[in-house]
This record gives sequence, structure tokens and C-alpha cells, in this order.
Amino acid sequence: MNSIRNWPPLDEPPPILAEYTKLVDLSKVANAAVRTISDVNIGKCPNPDEYCHWGCTQCVRNQTDIITCPNVGDWGITLDDGPSPQTTAILDFLEAQNIKVTFFVVGSRVVEYPEILQRAYKLGHQIGVHTWSHPSLTTQTNEQVISELQWTAEVIKAAIGVVPSYMRPPYGDFDDRIRGICEQLGYKIVTWDSDTNDWRSNTDKTFKLSWIEGNFTEWVKQPGKPGHISLEHDLYKGAAAQVPSVINIVTKAGYKVKPVGTCLGNDNFYQSNATTPVPPNSTASTTSLLAYTNTPTSSTPASSTTPNTPKNPTPSSHSKSTSFAIKSNNFDNFLWSIIIGAILFTPTFL
Repeated sequence: MNSIRNWPPLDEPPPILAEYTKLVDLSKVANAAVRTISDVNIGKCPNPDEYCHWGCTQCVRNQTDIITCPNVGDWGITLDDGPSPQTTAILDFLEAQNIKVTFFVVGSRVVEYPEILQRAYKLGHQIGVHTWSHPSLTTQTNEQVISELQWTAEVIKAAIGVVPSYMRPPYGDFDDRIRGICEQLGYKIVTWDSDTNDWRSNTDKTFKLSWIEGNFTEWVKQPGKPGHISLEHDLYKGAAAQVPSVINIVTKAGYKVKPVGTCLGNDNFYQSNATTPVPPNSTASTTSLLAYTNTPTSSTPASSTTPNTPKNPTPSSHSKSTSFAIKSNNFDNFLWSIIIGAILFTPTFL
């Protein structure tokens, strides 16, 4: 039986819960300093880079960081920040071509569009975690990072019944502290070697959508490289509309488009023994989620227009409204009576 539950406000840092925090032994997490938003905005990086900050110095931990597909000829197409209404047309194209990709989803968007995520999952695409509110994770405390990840894991599980094994830090902003938290929670960190910067098309009038195809046209010519992992977005209309054309470029060049997990030789994209504790005073949900209607978030690092050189992130502001909407799946009167009873007798979750 489906039920409806309350979720944290969209595009805001979600509540810190003891049930989530206790999943991580913080004594084993690197003692990297929490960065300030001001430092992030001006591109000030730790010096020296003791804790291997990928977003600042491109420092890589080869044992853990996933940046490319290991085999020449494989291409991991990844799409961030959805699901959104733009995702639907992408799914139509991918289904017609029998191609699978990876979607790194924002928890707040899953609350708004669970049915789109369900379709992506049923079609066999890989679903990954991209946090609840899309913050620069190195600016968050350990407890905040855990909550960003686990609230997202919970809403994904509510929508499709599984918890991902892969995650992508917003803006590519992570260091050894974030690595340690993700490892204990069962997440493999995925970044990219090929960045389209397509997010700029949403607000930058000087950005030309043709540059996205141009990047892929050049990338497929690079000799002697391992497989690629490229970064695009299914949140913005103009950027999302480029996905079919770039996949055509990649496949015509002889590359095999695969989900990231598959290109790594692992078709099990999800955690088999995942634990996502349900917060007190709330009920689990499956396909129907209480959605806060607001403007979708922005995304990805503010990087230069040169391919493959992601720079420091510029956190974006989030526009919000106060209206609410409930997405339902033909609930009958009996179920509504249960829901109303639960609201009357269960303390409100804050």
C-alpha cells in the first residue's frame, strides 16, 4: 500500500538526524577543515592541499575516484540535477536507441518528479546520488554532508525501492573528508574528464548551444585515451535538447555508450544491504511523494569554456515559492482516510 510522507523543504539543507549520523564513524573521517562559502566563491583553495581536494587542485585518489571509463571505446554519458520535465524527451530517445546512461539525481527533484525517476529506473538506466540541495560539500559539516546524502538516498528508495552505490559531489567539490564519509555510507564517487559546461546555457546569453556538439566532436578525436565520462544536465531545456545529438556523435565515432557502473565492469548499481533509517514521526513512501513546488536548482561548477578543465564551483541561489502540491496515483477514498488519520494522530515532522 502506498502512503504519503513529508520531506524536508526543497533546495535547503535537510535536517541533521542522529539516525543518519550514527551510520558513520566520524573518528575515521579525515580532519579537513570545513571551507567557507566566501572561499569557494573567490576560488580560494587549501594550501597546501593536504586532503586532496579534486575541485581545487584536480588531486585524485586513484584507489577511489572515478573519472574515466577504464577501457578505450567506452563512454559514460552522465546527466545531473534531474529528474525534470526535460528528462522525459531524453528517455524517449534513449529507449528508442536502446542506450543506457547514468542519471545523478537531486533529492529535491525526486520529490517533485518521482514518476520520471521511476521510468528511468525501469528502463535500466543507472541512478546515482547528487545530494538533496546541491551544496558545495566541503562547505558542509560532517553531519550536514551525511544528511545531504542520506535524505537523498531515502527519497530515491521511496521512489524506486533501491539505494544507489554511486554518487557525484555537486560542482565536483570533494576532498578526503568527503571521500571518507562516502566510503562508509557505501558510495563510490564519480566525477568526469569531459565537461560540456552546458549549465551555462540557462543564464549566460553568450553561451552557444552549438558549443556542446563542438566539444563532443573534438573529444571523440582524442587518440590514446581511456574511455570517457562526460558531464551534461537534464535540468535545463536547451542543454537537455542536445543529448540526442551528442550521443549520435559519440556512437558514430565508434564509442559504446554505457552507464558508469557498466563501463567499470559492475552492473550492480545499487547497495544490497543499504540502511536508510526512517526519521521519527514520518511514514515511508513508495511512488507518491509530497512535493514542494519551486524553481529547480542550478548546477555544476562554474568552469572555463575550455573542455576538460573544471574549475572552482560557484554556489547558486535557489528561487523558491510557498505553494504546495501533492502528486498522487489514483488513491481511493479508503487510502485517503488512512492518510488523514495519520495526519491527525502523528506529530508533524519538521
